[in-house]
Amino acid sequence: MEFRLCSVEKISMKFYILIVFTLIMSSGQMLFKKASLDIDWDQGIYGLINPWLITAIILYGAATLLWVWILRSVPLSFAYSFSALAFVIVPIAASFLFKENIGWQNIVGTIFIVMGIFIISLKEI
Repeated sequence: MEFRLCSVEKISMKFYILIVFTLIMSSGQMLFKKASLDIDWDQGIYGLINPWLITAIILYGAATLLWVWILRSVPLSFAYSFSALAFVIVPIAASFLFKENIGWQNIVGTIFIVMGIFIISLKEI
């Protein structure tokens, strides 16, 4: 007996996997920022031996493998648009973790990004 997902389950699985990908990429960005603050640039190449940087690179490697796997079953036009959620997640996370300011421009841009993803997602539903 073969197990097949119904179309609703396939759609929700696409969204779930794309959200996981976006969260991994956003986490990597947060780690790159943390690494940039902790790197001792006076040490040259040895200053790059930083646990935050190494973890960020590993996360990006994992995200790249996940991205290739995603593209097997999700159209690039949809997947790439959905990955724009990182432009929403990263500024919000940076405001909490690094006390960066979010201006009205970020808020308006975020609204447009979310609306765009929603509109593009209607095609997949």
